[in-house]
Amino acid sequence: MLLLAGAIHDDRERHFMLINFPYIKRDSPIHRLDTRAKFVLLFAYGFAVAQTSNFWVILAGFIGASYYYSQAHLKWRETRRAWYLIIALNVMIIFVNYFLSGGAVVQGVDLPAHQHVLYNLPFLGLKRQPPFIGPAPLLISVESVTFMITQGLRNFSIALLAVAIPYTTNPGDIGIAFKGMGLPDKFAYAVDLSFRFLPSVARDFGTTLDAQRARGFEIDKLRGGTFAKIARLAPMIVPVVIGSIVGAEDIISAMELRCFGVGKRTWITELHARPIDRVIITLSITGFFAITLLNILGNYYGSGFLHVLHVQGIPGF
Repeated sequence: MLLLAGAIHDDRERHFMLINFPYIKRDSPIHRLDTRAKFVLLFAYGFAVAQTSNFWVILAGFIGASYYYSQAHLKWRETRRAWYLIIALNVMIIFVNYFLSGGAVVQGVDLPAHQHVLYNLPFLGLKRQPPFIGPAPLLISVESVTFMITQGLRNFSIALLAVAIPYTTNPGDIGIAFKGMGLPDKFAYAVDLSFRFLPSVARDFGTTLDAQRARGFEIDKLRGGTFAKIARLAPMIVPVVIGSIVGAEDIISAMELRCFGVGKRTWITELHARPIDRVIITLSITGFFAITLLNILGNYYGSGFLHVLHVQGIPGF
């Protein structure tokens, strides 16, 4: 009986992890934070750093985000897949943007007319007239390289705050958190379901793949062109899509039977903010409004502290 109970418990726990994001139950300062504080910090920081390309401001934010992430006590082997995707996407965005813009720095409104050019390489650029592409110099300057580094630090600092959320937050608290931030029940529950959708599809895809392999379907040996391979993946794609549609209809029917949306919804679990949570929320919102105000006022000045967000912060030389 004990073995049977243990097997049932393991199966339930495995099923729970399959239908949710890879939440890692651990006692860390970030795990103990209120879910609302994590989301408010992420949104406030993301919108704040998007308003500046000052290297020193972004560097300070990156250091703070790194310290925040270190307090989650997440190991590399637990998050490496997410970081592989983030690193590849970030590098691609930075270099594609650099090549498409020809090394231009569009954020610095008061950059000197003559940049400190290091190299001027022959390359291809976009043109205003047909064929819309042709030979153009690729400018490599101190300002353009600094801008690339600033972009990378900004993207990675936002990723540090974002990656910590699914690994340190109980999936059952996602919808409750958005409801606690004043959003309607329908929106909060839609967000909660969206956090469960992709893992559920991944689970169904794995189950379907095992079933088709048992019937002799060899997905690793598909031949032909791109369209031929897509056509031969029908035994995999069709069951997963149909299963997702049927599952969505079951959820809709269950919600209608419980009269969801007719009246005010009550949640079994309630989130209680601690003093540290209130401090983080207050500082995040205050910092966002301070950066926004500084950004607005900086447009009226050509120099000085109020203009700090509109410069790269490179010392004059």
